[in-house]
Formats: sequence, C-alpha cells, structure tokens
Amino acid sequence: MKPRIVIAAVSILFIILIAGFFFWRGREAARPPKIAKRKAAKVTAPVSGALRRAKVAIVMDDFGYNMNDFDALFSINEPITLSVLPGLKYSKPIAEYASGRGYEVILHLPLEPHRKDVKAETDTIRSGMAETEIASRLAKEIENVPHLSGVSNHMGSKSTEDKELMAAIFKYLKKRRLYFFDSLTSERSVCREAAEGAGLKYARRDVFLDNTDRCEYVEKQLAALEKMALKRGRAIAVCHDRKNTIAALAKMMPGMAKDGIEFVTLSDMVR
Repeated sequence: MKPRIVIAAVSILFIILIAGFFFWRGREAARPPKIAKRKAAKVTAPVSGALRRAKVAIVMDDFGYNMNDFDALFSINEPITLSVLPGLKYSKPIAEYASGRGYEVILHLPLEPHRKDVKAETDTIRSGMAETEIASRLAKEIENVPHLSGVSNHMGSKSTEDKELMAAIFKYLKKRRLYFFDSLTSERSVCREAAEGAGLKYARRDVFLDNTDRCEYVEKQLAALEKMALKRGRAIAVCHDRKNTIAALAKMMPGMAKDGIEFVTLSDMVR
C-alpha cells in the first residue's frame, strides 16, 4: 500500500475517534447525574401502647362499712371512682372525704337479686314496688351519700332485668341529673334500653377484677383489662374495697400507664 494512502486512512480513523469521543461526552453531559442508592434504615415500630392511648375507668364498690383502706387507695394517685352504699355508718363521711380529695363518688344502689340466700341491704328496691315508693327510697339514699355524679347497681340481677322497674328508677335519676352505671350482674340486663328510653347517660361494666381475693388473680384481670382497652380504645372495670385488690392496683397501674392507659373517672366514660 502506498504511504499516502496509509497516512490518509490513519488520519480519517483519528478524526472518527475524536468525533466519537466528543459525541459521547455530549450525551453524558445531557444525562442526569446518577444518585447512589442508600440502604434504607431499619425502623423498629414502637410498642402499640406507646403510640395509642386508651381510657380506663376503675369503679370500686361497697364503700360504707369502714374507712380502713383510704390511705393505701389514695397513695395510688389515680382517678378511681368510689361506689358508696347508702345507710351505713361511714356512707356520708366517705363521700365527704373522697369528694374533698377530688375523687368521684357514685351511689351503689341496692337492688333485688335473684338469689334468696343473700342478705339484702336496707331499703333495697324491688320489682313490683309502686313508683312513689321507688322515688321515696331513691330520694333517701341519694340524700345519704352526698356529692354524687351517678348511680350503680348493688346486686340487682333480678331488678336490672325488669324494664318497668328500671324505667321508673331512670325517670327519677334523669330529674336529679345523675347517670347510671350497670355493674352487669345479669347478662339479661335491660338497663341500656331503659336508659336510652329515658334519655339517661349510661355505661356498663366490661371486666370484674376481683371475683376472688387473690392478688395474682386481680393482676391477671388487670392485664386482660389493659389488653381489652388498647384494642377497643376504652374499658371499664369493677372491683371492691379490699386490701389485696388495692395492693394489686398499686402494683399494676403505673405499668399500665406507661403502656398507654389513661385512667379516668367514670363520668368520662358515660354516653
């Protein structure tokens, strides 16, 4: 091959390479810059209780026989609602003292049970009573327990199944601007329907905490109460004025609060 042809071919190849290089640079400049992919940080979801708060009301029944457990109860420093029986030696002093400390007080109204082997409280309201007699007993019992926000049933498995009786009771409570809390001593309770008919504020029990007087049992029930509340957003428990119950509450309630439980008065739960 002649030298001139070789030089010409090399020159053409060089020009093609130079043009190709600048063409490639131009396309790269037009492209958006590549962003290095970062490994996503692993996020551990917080415990659900820390995120959502659920309301819990605890109602403590059967106050009136003594004032022995007040110091232990008040040392818990959470809003527990006291349900006070009427006509007992300490009924009025307990209501006065608890209310003065900022605790909510309700009347634990004696109503007729199905069982005949249980001693009835004085002035228990029974099925078949005239409306005037019902109103008279209610007036007396409400007067005996001052500073009331509402009323709950003491026993009353028979009475709370009697729609006519409960309608008469709720008619009177409506006049006194008191709500009703159904302890739910009977699964056949008609109180919800009767309260709706009377336009009365109402709530009902979800969990019994102390069907036995063992701390371990109460703690187990409190754990179940917490689980229910976090699932549903609210729950109401009933317990009794007992040393072991108060000890279990003092042990468990701080942890429940850390898990997202907000303890409230019963008034905050009625609808």
